[in-house]
Amino acid sequence: MNKNEFFLELKSVLEAEDVELKENTVLRDLEQYDSLAILGIIAFIDEKFNKRLSAENFGKVTSVQSLMTLIGEERFEENG
Repeated sequence: MNKNEFFLELKSVLEAEDVELKENTVLRDLEQYDSLAILGIIAFIDEKFNKRLSAENFGKVTSVQSLMTLIGEERFEENG
């Protein structure tokens, strides 16, 4: 998955179509970021990347970049 696709799908999960997500976006600053959004993100990561995130690991996520790092940077293709 390339980064632009990831940003678009993450926006959909967050129901944040009017927000421009970037790597430096702080998730907790988003109005849509709540416990339901966190569950949606965890399910999205499991489905798309076959990676299970623990609550402990997810607790370390602050930004889109930190989420991508937790998933694994090698799983993202450059935009092209």
